This record gives sequence, C-alpha cells and structure tokens, in this order.
Amino acid sequence: MSLRVAPALSAEDRALGRAIRHAVFVQEQAVPAELELDGLDEACQHFLARVAGQAVATARARSTARGWKIERVAVIPEQRGRAVGAALVRYVLGAAPEGLAVYVHAQESALGFWQRLGFVAEGPGFVEAGIAHRLMVWTERATQPAG
Repeated sequence: MSLRVAPALSAEDRALGRAIRHAVFVQEQAVPAELELDGLDEACQHFLARVAGQAVATARARSTARGWKIERVAVIPEQRGRAVGAALVRYVLGAAPEGLAVYVHAQESALGFWQRLGFVAEGPGFVEAGIAHRLMVWTERATQPAG
C-alpha cells in the first residue's frame, strides 16, 4: 500500500477533504450538514491521506484556548482497519505547535483508536451532533524529550 499523508494546501485538496467528511459524517453518520460545515475551516490546518494517489482520509487541526485540537478525522470505509487513520493522526501530531496540549473530542465508538495513539480520556462524556463523545488528551508529548 502506497500511503502518503500531507497538508491539504490547494483548493482541490481541501475540496477532496470536504467530500470525504461529507460522505463520512453527513451521509454515513447522519450529522447535519450545517454542523459539519461549522465555519471554522479557514482557521484550521487541513491534512489529506492518499493511497495509490486516491484521497482516502482527511483531518483538520487548529489552535484553541485549550491547545491544539484535532478534528474532523474521517477515513473512507474501504480504508478503515488498514492503519490509514493512525498514519494520518501521527502526521497531524507531528505538525502540532510546540508547547500546546493536544486533544480531541473523540466519538465513543473510536476511543480504542485514540487510546492506541497515546490519548487518554478525561472528564465525563458529552454529546456533539447527536453522537456520544469524550475529551481525550495526548499524553505522549509530555514524556517526549525536548529537542
């Protein structure tokens, strides 16, 4: 499998990412389109994973008052279970600004995925877009040696 993850800088790459998000969140998970397109895309860095040149996964991340928030991680169904999502998230983690805590609002159905990547759940569960979520914080940055 020829997997490549990179920033989605062009309008074409960003459109591919939005199409993946729409397919996963709006069509598959029934998230209302107006919640998925929340108006924050311009404030985010976007990322795209390709397998054999085809866009198959996307994510975005942004700085918030709490830290670096990874959001809108979406993998097309045919590529799930093939480590594409993990490679994408590792790339996004590598792009996180120094000194900021890294966190996600993880769907409860994906807690194991995030735990395997070094995230730990904090606080009570909550609902976003009709889906149960948990706040998860990346714990590995604190244990990484500086430099």
